[in-house]
Amino acid sequence: RLDPATEQLLERAIDRLLYGRTGIIIAHRLQTVQRADDILILENGRVLEHGPRILLTADPQSRFSQLLQTGMETVLV
Repeated sequence: RLDPATEQLLERAIDRLLYGRTGIIIAHRLQTVQRADDILILENGRVLEHGPRILLTADPQSRFSQLLQTGMETVLV
């Protein structure tokens, strides 16, 4: 676990690193992927869904949307 100050420093560093670039983020926290344009969700080693974050968020049938609603954390790419 990170303390809030260190987490904020890390978030800003990631923002600077990715500015104007394409990057792949492997995340265990939903907050981390809120900056992503596209989301790919893996479950049991298989692609469960992928698409633009905005569309996945708006689709109530989307696993990503369901995770956001429940606040659960899982591996997201």
